[in-house]
Amino acid sequence: MASVRYAGFWRRLAAAAIDAVLLSTLMLFGLVAWISLTGEAHAWDSTPMARAFYGCLLAALVLKILFDAWLGGTPGLHLADCRLADARTGRRITAGRSALRCLAIALSVLPLLLGLLWIIWDRRKQSWHDKFAHTIVIREDDALRSLAELSGEAA
Repeated sequence: MASVRYAGFWRRLAAAAIDAVLLSTLMLFGLVAWISLTGEAHAWDSTPMARAFYGCLLAALVLKILFDAWLGGTPGLHLADCRLADARTGRRITAGRSALRCLAIALSVLPLLLGLLWIIWDRRKQSWHDKFAHTIVIREDDALRSLAELSGEAA
């Protein structure tokens, strides 16, 4: 992994913003569809709406874990030309490691976002949850790849 280019803070922030917009849109459509299908229109602060909201959040967490493990990142990460990888091998991570990374995000967020800001100073651009789960986020600009790599001929 000699020619690895790590994704920096701003690129990762842009990816997270894309994911937030996509998630918010999907959740809104999901909640509206649920209301339409069930015919139960409740106040936004009611117990049924809270259950639906938390159900959507749980589904989003499961999707994030699966996207990270199976596709190497969320849609936002891919749109920012990045990929999540194992810090030791550069390959995809497992669903278990992805789940561990998602749970460890609390370590990065709780102390005043210091674990997320750590990306700015770290030589491998790792957040605390990346360090905990042994993952890296690398840049994958197709314009910087060789034709052999793009065609799948390179090892």
